[in-house]
Amino acid sequence: MKISKTLIETTRLREQARRILHDHSFDSVLAEFKRGEFSLDMLLEELHIYHAELLIQQDALRDSQEANELALTRFIRLYENLPLPALLVSWQGRVKEANTAATSLLALNRQLFSHLANPHHVSVLENAFEQARSFGKAKCLEISLHGLNNTALVADLTLIRLPGTINENAEFVCTVVDQTERIAREERYRQLTSIMTDVAYSCVDSGTGVLQVDWMTGSIEALTGYSISEVIAQGCWRFLVIADDIDVFQTHVAQIQPGQSSSCELRLRHRDDSVRWVRVTNECVLELGQNSRRRIYGGLIDITANKQQLTEIQRLALVIEQSPSIVVITDLQGTIEYVNQRFCDATGYTRKEVFGQPVELLRFNSAADAVEETMWQLLAAGQPWRGEFQNRKKSGEAYWEQALITPLRNENGQVSHFVKMAEDVSEKRALSAQLSYVTRYDPLTGLPNRILMRERIEHALLEAAHSASHLAVLSVDLDNLKFINDSLGHAAGDRLLQAVAQRLRTLLREEDVLARLGGDNFLLLITQLRQVRDAASLAERIQIALDEPIAFGSDRAHITASTGIALYPEDASTTDALISHADAALHIAKADGRHTYRFYTATLNQQLLEQFQLEQALRLAFERDELVLHYQPRVDMATGAVLSLEALVRWNHPEWGLVPPGRFIPMAEATGLVAQVGPIVLRLACQQIRCWRQDGVPLVPVAVNLSANELYQEYLITHIQQVIAEYAVSSADLEFEVTESAAMHSIEQAVQILSRLRELGFALSLDDFGTGYASLSYLNRLPMQALKIDRSFLADITAADIAPGAVPTQSVTIVKAIIGLGANLGLHIIAEGVETQAQRQFLINHRCFVAQGYLFSHPLPAAEVTPLLTAGVVAIPV
Repeated sequence: MKISKTLIETTRLREQARRILHDHSFDSVLAEFKRGEFSLDMLLEELHIYHAELLIQQDALRDSQEANELALTRFIRLYENLPLPALLVSWQGRVKEANTAATSLLALNRQLFSHLANPHHVSVLENAFEQARSFGKAKCLEISLHGLNNTALVADLTLIRLPGTINENAEFVCTVVDQTERIAREERYRQLTSIMTDVAYSCVDSGTGVLQVDWMTGSIEALTGYSISEVIAQGCWRFLVIADDIDVFQTHVAQIQPGQSSSCELRLRHRDDSVRWVRVTNECVLELGQNSRRRIYGGLIDITANKQQLTEIQRLALVIEQSPSIVVITDLQGTIEYVNQRFCDATGYTRKEVFGQPVELLRFNSAADAVEETMWQLLAAGQPWRGEFQNRKKSGEAYWEQALITPLRNENGQVSHFVKMAEDVSEKRALSAQLSYVTRYDPLTGLPNRILMRERIEHALLEAAHSASHLAVLSVDLDNLKFINDSLGHAAGDRLLQAVAQRLRTLLREEDVLARLGGDNFLLLITQLRQVRDAASLAERIQIALDEPIAFGSDRAHITASTGIALYPEDASTTDALISHADAALHIAKADGRHTYRFYTATLNQQLLEQFQLEQALRLAFERDELVLHYQPRVDMATGAVLSLEALVRWNHPEWGLVPPGRFIPMAEATGLVAQVGPIVLRLACQQIRCWRQDGVPLVPVAVNLSANELYQEYLITHIQQVIAEYAVSSADLEFEVTESAAMHSIEQAVQILSRLRELGFALSLDDFGTGYASLSYLNRLPMQALKIDRSFLADITAADIAPGAVPTQSVTIVKAIIGLGANLGLHIIAEGVETQAQRQFLINHRCFVAQGYLFSHPLPAAEVTPLLTAGVVAIPV
């Protein structure tokens, strides 16, 4: 393409004009002007044109600069007042500027950008800054930053690289979005949902019809015990549904289609294996996109408590409907609104017949009485009423109701109804009259019983106190009724008692009272007693009356009676004391040979009282651990060596001091309390053996007595094994003593029990030998290792018995026989109660070397026996 000559020239002139203006000189173009390459007019014209263009450009540049300055001012103002915190960060990572929002949020006393973060997030900011330098942009989410006033905040940061100039490096703008409050709200939401029982969730159909949960509230854990992650890992919450409700889940959850909603109730299995009822609501939508899919939004509401409450209500309704009590509910005016089936059965009315009727329909009397008026007054005041009244059945028959009527309050606390729960007590009232007779009279003889007799005596005492008169109480016991019962039968005995009651009635005045207290014991109350002799005369007449044979049927019986007499006011002033004193006198009469009478004495009462007090105190002694053990050594009489100990129980009473065994052991045997003493003695002995072993005290066997009550208890062997195991005592540490009378009580059983003890390694000795009735054949069967000579045989042996030529006494002969018998049977012989040198020498002379008694040592507490065990010998008096 050929360029126009004119265009070339114009361009060249334009270039020359630019050069002249730029250099402020014409020197560079004069040579060309002189050569005639252009004219001056043309050059001046170009200069004017170019100058004009420059002026225009200058004006444009000025306008542009003003616009830039205005824009910069607006940007700076926007930057400063922007509510979003922003920072200007240098290429080297130092904070250069910060807007107002940033300075009011962040602690900007740190120059390095990365040090704006708390220590555990510094490296995160450093990595983000390097990423922005390399790629121009970086984001950091939920970074912990230093806030003002030493606070901490969590924020999202965005770094954007700004282009730099030729001479300066690029800079970075960092925006800060404070997320502290949002995160706190989310945490509170998570905490709230974790404790809620209502659960919201969303799940999608993966395309195969299988649902996958992709969102769920944390309250699922409170409902099921499983975390969100555990449920999502299972795909859906179907695995929680119990087997019986899977079909419900499939129909109302898994298979609903877009546009459908559903609601159902089903049961979930909690992690702890309990079952929770939930109400499930679902809505299915079609989620459009590249691959359209089915999405279900749903919720689970825990209705377990509601179900339980409904079950309780239903159960309560069944209880009321099937209650054996009559139930009637009325409004405040007494209009019947509900009756249960028991009401219908009791009255003959149907529900339809009484519904809406006034409760007066059931009243037996047409007019309200005082009881009913009181009832309505209490109910009107909101208080319950309890009592009995007569109602009427449909047939007109009257019946008695025992009722409790209670005001029923609504949710506002206001009385809205009355509820009556009642029972037909017509038969009970009739029976009560019969029971009143039965409970106050003896059914066999028709006489007053103990209850009524007490009332009569109390009444008589009041009258006697008022009139200053005397009275007597006689306790009469037949002496041989048991023989008649055993020989002729109890029916004959009953007829005999009836005949005796009739005879005794004939002896009394109209104002006197005869009662049968039970068995063959009768009690007589004699009022207006003129003199003591009158009571004795009555007792004698009783004996005479009963001396006559009594005929009943074809049988005749001779019977006698013993009588005890207590007087008012001489002996007692209360009912219980009079009866008790008469019984005490009766026991003395029986003890004195029967067929007689005795008056009560103060001495007798004191003996019985002491016996009772002793028994009660011993019972308390068991609870208070007042029983202690003393130990009496068994020694070699020739050397004084301690061979064994016998554990002897003592009672250390806090007020009476040391109670001797002769005082409380017979009472314990009579009352059966001795069965409790034995186990205590065994335990205390084992406990002391353990203490001696732990203290390094040389041990010898300890002998413990087994009473007859204890020996034949079926758990004896087990108990002994348990105790010795508890205290780590071996069978070699213990020996058991059994009295001859106890062993002979049931020889077969004794042989079995004692043989078992011997098999366990325990040594056995037969105590009080010679005082019982053991035969040699029985003695040969008992697995004993030792015989103990009773102290009663040694008590009569004196120095004269060991003198040369002395004639043997009966005691000497018995002791020698026992020693010889033991030697022939291979048994050790132990003498009890050795108290004199003569007794000791006699026993040694006849080859009995082991003994215990006061000559060697009294029974001593453990602390005093310990030195003897340590020394191993006792001093033998010369």
